[in-house]
Amino acid sequence: MPTINLIESRLIATAKLQQTNRMSKMIFLGTCSVMGMAYFALFGQGLSLSNEERQLATRVNKMRPLIFQTEELKKEESALKPKLQTLEDAQTLTNRWARLMVHLSRNTPPDVWLSSVRAAAMDAEKPIHVTFNGVSRTQTDASEMLLRMQNAEDLESVNLGGTQEKLLEKTTAYEFELNGDIVGTAEKKKKAEGDK
Repeated sequence: MPTINLIESRLIATAKLQQTNRMSKMIFLGTCSVMGMAYFALFGQGLSLSNEERQLATRVNKMRPLIFQTEELKKEESALKPKLQTLEDAQTLTNRWARLMVHLSRNTPPDVWLSSVRAAAMDAEKPIHVTFNGVSRTQTDASEMLLRMQNAEDLESVNLGGTQEKLLEKTTAYEFELNGDIVGTAEKKKKAEGDK
């Protein structure tokens, strides 16, 4: 019977098996080292995030009094807002009167004299109504005064209430009445129930 030398094929098979084992060990070690590095990277990142969280918590604790103070100031502001609005409205109205008086001082014709100014506000939803009484030498002067009053930026709906001839110390003059409304003094009408 012939003998076959199987030693060489066994040696080759053993060498392949050893090479496969070495490759498997290298792959296993490489995978373990990659996983270890990933674990340490994630662990380091976790520590960093934990440290950052502590810092943010410290900041929040430091800012709590400021947040509380800010909330208190907002409450005070909301409580003072109606008073501020009232003051601003009063200042706006005062400025309107001041501008109106400046307009009168600059635009009253030379032969016209104002004798009285009356203002009345009967309804909050209607503007303040103003009545100017005066005396002029001619009806033309009274008409000119009307035209100049119509050009006042703080007056609207200016009209002539009437004129009347009057005797003043040997001369005739005309008493007149001008009526108008102060711009922007009517409160806004409240919204209807359905608009809410």
